[in-house]
Order: sequence, then C-alpha cells, then structure tokens
Amino acid sequence: MEKRNHEMHRLKEYESIISSQKEHINRYESRLKDIIVAYKGLAKEKAALEQSLQTLSTEGDDGAGKVSFSLKNNEQSDAKLLVPSAPIEGGGQVQKLMQNLATLTAERNRIEEVLKSDRNQLRQQLANKDATIEDLTRRIRILENQSQPDTSASFDSGIAERLPNGGKYEDQSLKIRELKKLLDDERNLNEQLELQLGNLKTQFLLTIPDRQAEQKKRAEEKNQSSMHSNIEKSSNNSMNLKESLQDLQREMNNLKKQYAIAVSDEKQRVYLAEESSKRLREIHEERVANFESRIRELSEMVGKYDRLKEQDKAHILQLKNTIAHLKTKYVEEQNSLPCDNFDRESIEDGYGTRQELLELHLAESSDKTDLNFPSNVVVHDQHLDAQNELENYKWRYEQAMGENQRLKKELLLCQECVAQLKQKLDSQKQSTAQLESKLQQKLADQQMAFKNESAKHSDALHAMQASFERQIGHLQDSLQKQRERSLAVMDEKDEEIKTLRTSLEIISLSSSSIRQQDSSSDAMNNVKEDRINRWNSSHDSSPMLTSFTSSVDEHQHILHYAQEIARKNVEISSLRTSKNMSEVTLRKLAQEKIMIEERYKEQIAHMERDIERLRNNNQLEGSNLEYLKNVVLSFLLTRDIDSKKHMTNAIAAVLKFDTNEIQAVNNIKH
Repeated sequence: MEKRNHEMHRLKEYESIISSQKEHINRYESRLKDIIVAYKGLAKEKAALEQSLQTLSTEGDDGAGKVSFSLKNNEQSDAKLLVPSAPIEGGGQVQKLMQNLATLTAERNRIEEVLKSDRNQLRQQLANKDATIEDLTRRIRILENQSQPDTSASFDSGIAERLPNGGKYEDQSLKIRELKKLLDDERNLNEQLELQLGNLKTQFLLTIPDRQAEQKKRAEEKNQSSMHSNIEKSSNNSMNLKESLQDLQREMNNLKKQYAIAVSDEKQRVYLAEESSKRLREIHEERVANFESRIRELSEMVGKYDRLKEQDKAHILQLKNTIAHLKTKYVEEQNSLPCDNFDRESIEDGYGTRQELLELHLAESSDKTDLNFPSNVVVHDQHLDAQNELENYKWRYEQAMGENQRLKKELLLCQECVAQLKQKLDSQKQSTAQLESKLQQKLADQQMAFKNESAKHSDALHAMQASFERQIGHLQDSLQKQRERSLAVMDEKDEEIKTLRTSLEIISLSSSSIRQQDSSSDAMNNVKEDRINRWNSSHDSSPMLTSFTSSVDEHQHILHYAQEIARKNVEISSLRTSKNMSEVTLRKLAQEKIMIEERYKEQIAHMERDIERLRNNNQLEGSNLEYLKNVVLSFLLTRDIDSKKHMTNAIAAVLKFDTNEIQAVNNIKH
C-alpha cells in the first residue's frame, strides 16, 4: 500500500510538472507572438523613417519654404493634417513626410493600446492570484485548526481515537501539502507576471531613445564612410619608412601581448579544470566515506539486533522453564492433598451433617449424663479435632486456589510477552531485511554514479585538452601568417626605398650637370644674358619644389591614414580582450551552475534519506501502538495489584511518563 501511495504521489507530481511546463510553453508562445507584432511595427517605423530621410536628403536649396501644420490623434488613432499657412514648393515631399508622421503616430498609438491591454490583463491576473492565495491560506488555516489534536481528552479516549482517525490525519496532511505546493506555484507565477510587467515598461521607455540613437549612428556612419572614401582616394602608395616600421612593431607587440594573454587564459582554464576535478574527487571521497560510515553503523545495528534476538530467545527459554516448573509444582501440591476429590462445598456439607448428628446424639444422651459421662468427653474431643481439621482443610483449599489464580495470571502475562517478543522479532527481521536491501541498492547506485562521474570527468578532460591544442594550433597559424605579412610589407618598403634612392640620385645628377654647364659659360656675357641664365635656372628648380610640396602633402595623407589604421587595430585588440573576458566569465558561470546542481542533488538525497527515516519511525510507532493496546486491554481485564503495577510500568515506558505522573497513578490505585 505504501508503495502504491508513493507511486500515486509521484504520478501527481509528474502531472503537476507537465502542466506547469505546458503553461510556460503557452506563455512563451504568446510572448513570441507579441514580439513578432512589435517587430513588424518597428519595421514599418523604419521604412517610414528611411523614406523621410530620403525626402530630406533629396531636397534642394532653392525649394525650401516654411510649413506650419499640426497633428491631432482621435479615438480611432488616425492623424489629420491642418492646412499649411503659406504657399510652399515641394508639396509631394511634404505629403510624404506627413504620411510618414501619420504612420509613426498610428504605430505609437497601437503600441500604447497593446501595452494598456497587457497591463490590464496582468493586473487582473494578479488580482485573481491574490484571491486564490487568500483562499488557499484560509483553507490551510481551517485544516490546521481541524487537525490539531484534542489535548484535553483522557488517556483511554485519546488512544481509542488515534487508531481510527490516523487515516484522516494523513489525508489532511496530504491536503495541506498540496495546498502549500499550490501556494508556492501561485507565488512564482505572481513574481513572473511582475517581472513581465517591468520588462514591458522598460521596453516601452527604451524604444524612443533607441530609434534616435540608430538615426544618429546611421548619419555618423555615412559621414565616416564618406571620409574614409575620400582618404582612400586621396592616399597613394608612398608612405614613410619609419612610420611603417613603427606600425609593424606595434602590431608585433600587440600580437605578442595577445598571445601571452591567450596563453595565460588557457593556463587559468587548465588550473580551474584541475581545481574542479580535485573538488569533484574530494566530494566523491567524502561520499564514499559517508557511505562506509553508514554501512558500519548499519552493521553495528544489525549486530545489536542479533544480540537482542539471542537475549529474547534466552528469556523465552527461561520463561518456558519457569512455566514447566510451576506446572510440576502445582501437580505435586495437588497430589499431596489427602482429600483432593472433595471440593469446598462437599466438605462444608459433610461438616454440617456431622454437627447435626452430634447435636442429636447429645440431646438423646442428656438424660443419661450420670451414666455416660466418659463417652460424652470423648465425643466432644472428637468434635473439636474434626472442627480443627476442617479449618485446616479450608485454609489449604484457599491457599491452593490463590496459587492457581496467580499461576494463571503469570501464564497469561508470559503468553502476552512471548507474542509481543515474536512480533518484535518479526518487525526487526523485516527492518533488517529492508535496510540490507536499501544498502545494497544505494551502494549499487553510488557505484554507478561514481563510474558515470569518472567517465564524464575523463571525457571533459580529453575535450578540454583537444580544444586547447586546437586553439594553440590556430594561434601558431595566425602568428605565422602575421610574420609572413610583416615580411612581405618590409620587402615592399625596401623596394620603395630603393626606387626613391634611384630617383634622388637621378635628380642630383641632373642638377650637378646643369650647374657645370652654368659655370662653364663665359664670364664676359652681358648683364642681360646673366639675367636670362638666372631666369632659366629658377625655371629648372621649380619642378623640384613642386615635386617636394606634392610629396609633403602625400606624406601628410599617409600619416593620417596610418593613424586611423592604428586606432582601428587598437579597437580590434580591445574587442578581442573583452571577448576573451566574456568567455572566461561564461565558463565560470557554467562551473558555478554545475556546482549548484550538485549541491541541489545532495540536498535532495539528504531529504530522501530523512523521508525514509520518518517512514521507518512511523512503522515502529505502529508496532508500539499495537503493544500499548495489548497492555491496556490486559490492564483493564486483570484485577491483581502486582500485574497492574507491572502493566503501568510498561505503559509509562511506552508513553514516557515522568516520575511525578507514575507516583500519582500508584497513589490512585492504592
């Protein structure tokens, strides 16, 4: 019966879990539908804003007028436009903007109505949940008041009422547990609804600034893209050697730092994995030690039960010997009596008839006193002897009857003790068998769990080692690629330097040849020719100056481009570090989750052990109640003071009376 009740209780729990999961799924489906509707509304708003931006961007400088209009929202959430205050140009663009604004306002009104309806529904649900919680608390209080035992009742009535009302108490306790479970479910649902309300409020408040921020971001991205395109168009292939080498050194340093950070992260992960494995090993060792201690305790208990069993057998043998001895003694006493065939009534009748005959004989012989005086004395002596003998027989008969009653009572007590001891032996045998089976089952479960945990641990270690090896291989590949890229860039820069050197040498040779030609000219030329030569020399140096200025401008553009690339590289490195930190935190959270799950499993196992212990205690209480019932019945049926005293001691031992209570009971008896 207990197994069936336990299975029914488990089925009820599974059904409740399934129903709660269904409710969660339905709630998530409704939430997903709401999200889809909101996404569609956002898409509409996005399209309207894009159209408005396109119209604003296509506006010219010559058709800009002033427009004054106003929007009004009616109950059907429609937007009506007023008449413009002045004649304007570009009416089509204004109409597009007005249509976009109308769609935006309608969408905003629709979202507000949806939020209002959601709030009203959530408030109604909260009110219903509060009402159900109050009803459940009221029912729990009523059941608790009904289930309180009547302490003012007497001892006999309490025992008589407990036996038939045990099932009622169990039903009431089950109802109370179910109601408490319903209370917890309702409270959890209430909290979830409150969280949903808060999320909806925050989403509604965050929609407007998010849109503005998105618009600003888009404008900034467009500006940045235009700037980058201009920079890329204006930039050329010539760059300064020192700046490029510094950039390469920075990249190499960043790569080294990233590699060192990755290696340190991997070391930390390995250290955390080793610590978790050590913790799991310690936990398993503690569990094994606890199970060994429990096995020792159970073996000690089994030994105690065996010793008690042997002691009970010895007591039973002693009681059997005493019963046989008392029987033999009783038979010997009955055989030793001379008149064992006569009972008390026959002896009294014989004594009465004999006394009447003696009186008649005395009356007849009263006239002959003088003649028969010696015979009268003899008769009187015989009469006294017979009377004394009769008294002696009466006393011996009463003594034998009392001894017989006492032996009968002792036999009844011994039989009751034997039956109780047999019941105890059976219950102890059953409990020991149950404990042994439970121990074997628990040992098998623990061995299977230990094997599974060890297999999981080994699999996790292998997986982590493989992942670390893959990551190290990826890092080595990336380093090799970076090295190849840096070498290629350095080769390109060397080639550029060589070309620049050759160009500079050619320019220097041409300038030296021109100077030699100028110096070899005649010194006796006229002033006009000298001026003409100076003018020619100035014209010869002008292309060099123009080339120098153009190279300076190109160098400035290249520096700006290199600075932008360095900034982007720094941002990329910071994003990588943040990504690595987030991965580390995620792994830590996963480890904490595993530890919490193990802790919950341990708590569940501990609670199951407590439940089994309480069930065993209930079984022992049932056996104690049976023993108490037998003792009370024997107490009410017997009239002997010694046996009643013995039974009161047994009742006091079972019910755990105080010394004052025992003394009060003894005083009432006496």
